[in-house]
Amino acid sequence: MSTIEFRDVTLTYDVRPILDNLSLVIGDGEFLVLVGPSGSGKTTALRIVAGLLAPTAGQVLVGGRDVTRVAPADRDLAMVFQSYALYPHMTVRRNMEFGLKLAGVDRRERDSRVAAAAETLGLTELLDRRPRALSGGQRQRVAMGRALVRQPRAFLMDEPLSNLDAKLRVRVRAEIARIQRSLGTTTLYVTHDQTEAMTMADRVAVLHDGRLQQVGTPDDLFNRPANVFVAAFIGSPPANLVPGRLVAQDDAVALRVGDQTLTLPADLTALLALSNSAEVIVGVRPHDVETELPSDPALIIDIDVDLVERLGTETLAHGQMTAGILAGAAARAASLLTATDGEPSGAAPEVDSDRQTFTAALNPRIDVTVRGKLRLYVRAERLHLFDAETGTALATPRSLATTRLRERACEVDGLCATPGQEVAE
Repeated sequence: MSTIEFRDVTLTYDVRPILDNLSLVIGDGEFLVLVGPSGSGKTTALRIVAGLLAPTAGQVLVGGRDVTRVAPADRDLAMVFQSYALYPHMTVRRNMEFGLKLAGVDRRERDSRVAAAAETLGLTELLDRRPRALSGGQRQRVAMGRALVRQPRAFLMDEPLSNLDAKLRVRVRAEIARIQRSLGTTTLYVTHDQTEAMTMADRVAVLHDGRLQQVGTPDDLFNRPANVFVAAFIGSPPANLVPGRLVAQDDAVALRVGDQTLTLPADLTALLALSNSAEVIVGVRPHDVETELPSDPALIIDIDVDLVERLGTETLAHGQMTAGILAGAAARAASLLTATDGEPSGAAPEVDSDRQTFTAALNPRIDVTVRGKLRLYVRAERLHLFDAETGTALATPRSLATTRLRERACEVDGLCATPGQEVAE
């Protein structure tokens, strides 16, 4: 069994936590991607597993064994670095076998492992070349081959594709995913590129400011984000964030955005009918908009288009919509997307109390022009609702966002959360 487990791992520099009580399990044979903006703590977490950093508190287990204080060489893990880290004076063959030679593996076994890895990675014809004669993609495959021949308990990969051009990155990430699935080796992969995370991972763990925000399949993170940060960070283009308010309307709950009032579906009403009025942030995925009025209840969005990006497969229309209300909610939404150092933590849209930026992903055949007007519709069931104070998703009885909603739930429906129940899913 080659599981990797973080148990309440914390690393603190000068009082500030770089990792804050990280608890996470990577299953045997699983490909898990740690994703987050720069400074989120993802590379720190990887280095703690590798033994290159020691945590301030907590434990790291590999295959059920506590390796927190074990030397890196004794953890039986193979790391693939961002910079390849190849020896320039050695051939591909010698680079790949070097670790085995140091470990005392005999010549025949070394040759067998190198030949098998070279065949898997398409490097057989390159074994006698030196790194300077290789392309970036070939060097990265050699770095992977060097890890592969060790037959480790797990692979640790630190942004291995960041030095490659866009076209090559697509090809190499497909190769990495294919090789991992064929070998079934537990893999912890770190990247800031959410496209890599969504296309390669069995599960994705999102870090922000040293804290785990959500863990789940790519589908979970995209369609059921746990909070505002995940909604804005996962997805390209990122989700639009618009201030709104929940209001009581007869026996239902309605969503008010600007001068519109939209009655929510019955299933949402059952969860949200716990307060007469509550400020929320409304998340809208750019690909969830429609240009024709649907038969189902929908939010109407009018934007003044100020930029059009024609990508061939789709057209991105960027513009301004009038939010009109809840300046406080807008400001809080902006603060939820800002790191403690004041720098933006992800590719999140700006939130403004009067003029709200909005991006729509449209069919390329739709006629849209700069300085034109565009009317869009979003079905009610495609909206993502977040509490304006905490940024938590209003999605299930466990994740009702605000304290006042939770307290009211206890009073009205007995939905009191037990300690430890409210965790990132």
